[in-house]
Amino acid sequence: MSMAEMTQEELVQEVLDRVFQSSTGVEDLETVTSLSGVKSLPGEKDGKMVNVPLELIGKPANDAAARAEAAAKKAEGAVAGLEEKTQAATEAATKANEAAAKAENAAAKVEQTTAAAVGGATARFSSWMETGNVLPDKSTKPGGSVVYVADAGKFAYHMDSTLYGDWDVAGVPPAGIFMNADRTAILPDKLYLLGDAVYTGTGGGLRLLAYRHEVMSGEAYEALQDKDANTLYLIYEED
Repeated sequence: MSMAEMTQEELVQEVLDRVFQSSTGVEDLETVTSLSGVKSLPGEKDGKMVNVPLELIGKPANDAAARAEAAAKKAEGAVAGLEEKTQAATEAATKANEAAAKAENAAAKVEQTTAAAVGGATARFSSWMETGNVLPDKSTKPGGSVVYVADAGKFAYHMDSTLYGDWDVAGVPPAGIFMNADRTAILPDKLYLLGDAVYTGTGGGLRLLAYRHEVMSGEAYEALQDKDANTLYLIYEED
């Protein structure tokens, strides 16, 4: 049957059949391995074929990349801010350490000054012993007294018939104003007082520097057998 003999409906159906026969389905299209040279993709929307630009397909990825870039810049800013804060913290710590060092130096000077003040120029002890066994032990028991042991060349704390080479007793002059730090020798260039006598630490031992004798009459003075050149004798004349 020629097309001239077809009805309108038959003609339309014939055209549709030929279009269908010559058309290619999406599933029959060539599959490519690269987007090079490809401008669009076919797609279906609301029952009809549409053209899909490739830039639409890449938009989510581009948006994600933009967000990632913004996040990266924000992170860089945060890191820069953190570095500034870290630097500030480091500088503050350095200044704090310097201040602490100055405070320690000041404390050391105060301690030295205090020690010198405690030691003073003089130290008074209670009695003199020619001989004695000075123990290296430390005593904290009250009730004793500070004595000088001549044959040992040391001061000691005399308590319960025992001589202690170190002591820390309330109300008793501390060992540090008589002896060196390890309690092995007396302090030089210092005056030690015993009653009215004044001694100096010379050559590792005590040496009598001066002695103020009690007031006596001229007759009593003349009667003294041994007169010490270092002793100041106070004499009164009787009427």
